[in-house]
Amino acid sequence: MSQDIAGAGADDRDVLILGQINIGFHDVVAAVVQEVLARLGHRVSVVADESETIFRRLGERAIDLMVTAWLPEANATQWARYGPAAEVVATLYRDARFFWASPDYVPETEVSSIADLARPSVAARMTKLIQGGAPMAAINAMSQRAIIAYGLDDLGYTLRAGSQADWIAAFDAATAERRWFVFPCWTPQYLNRDGRLRPLSDPQRVLGGFNDGVLAAPRGRLADIAPRVRQVLERMTIGLEGVIEMDRLVSLDACTPRQAARAWMSANSRRVEAWLKP
Repeated sequence: MSQDIAGAGADDRDVLILGQINIGFHDVVAAVVQEVLARLGHRVSVVADESETIFRRLGERAIDLMVTAWLPEANATQWARYGPAAEVVATLYRDARFFWASPDYVPETEVSSIADLARPSVAARMTKLIQGGAPMAAINAMSQRAIIAYGLDDLGYTLRAGSQADWIAAFDAATAERRWFVFPCWTPQYLNRDGRLRPLSDPQRVLGGFNDGVLAAPRGRLADIAPRVRQVLERMTIGLEGVIEMDRLVSLDACTPRQAARAWMSANSRRVEAWLKP
């Protein structure tokens, strides 16, 4: 998918290609980057696809910027393959991670760790079908490894891939019925804000640790961009809470990603002005 966004006074030499992983929270982060570039007089052509494709385009120098790589762990495989041809431009947020969670009504004394899912008293009550994300999403591969690492496959636990709509619908249906279930999740994500999900510990660290969400570019590509653009991009930092707030605006308040980005940037105008200062 691609989309052109106009910036004042732009001509064809000013068009930048932004590669974006097509998962919800990446939409709002990309929208902030688009808005900044537009304010600097550039048009942005957005290419959205699953993560492997966007990383490959980064390595092939087929895009100018990428939103966002999770480093050092979550996207370690893709970065090892394509990262040598790329560079980190800015850290847009920190402490991103994958985890499994249970709803807050499942007693923590019963389920506080992924390992607890194998206990007979818990396994007897727990929904065995685990709703995952998109087929190529990193959380799915990690969740499948977790099922095997903790011996949950022998107890009938299975992972089902689906769209983000499937993932959210599964959460809504299970919580409405107050079923015991485990939910592959990540942060930044608006579902984490209201406290209805309790992260489970991962003693084997199958799901990895904390990551930085970085803006990346083909190595040396920014040398072809005006120095001011590079300077502004290097200053950018949104923060985890900022991404979660914009994700909430899109998911619950029916904002477009661009509307959410503009609302957040308006509420944080001093920060944005610091990015854009001469």
